[in-house]
Amino acid sequence: MTADAMAKAVKVAARITDTNPTPAMAEAGNYRKGKVRLHGMEIAIENPKGSIRSGTDKDGKPWRVTLPAHYGDIKRTEGADGDPVDVYIGPDHSSRKVFVVDQIDAGSKRFDEHKALLGFPSKAAAVSTYTKA
Repeated sequence: MTADAMAKAVKVAARITDTNPTPAMAEAGNYRKGKVRLHGMEIAIENPKGSIRSGTDKDGKPWRVTLPAHYGDIKRTEGADGDPVDVYIGPDHSSRKVFVVDQIDAGSKRFDEHKALLGFPSKAAAVSTYTKA
């Protein structure tokens, strides 16, 4: 698949994702997610670029972030937390690089989970997106 075809497929998947599920649907993960295949991996987009993710941290403090890239998970994988591996999809769909962040829990300062970043031309671009998210 060409980079243009991948970009179009990602755009379609992001467009059909339900960006306003109820809290119960979001918790259960049973809302409409756009799916796309990139470099042989099936990815479900949970939050398109520009959408808002929000929640409450362990101390009960609400948080909210506008996604700087499409965010979802890689189907048929299992991350360190037992869930599918989380993934950010960047704008360079021809890039075959995969960057992995070992996320640290802010409270305990211990390893929490992996975040994969696909479609980024460089480590700097991937890290910048992760930091913004």
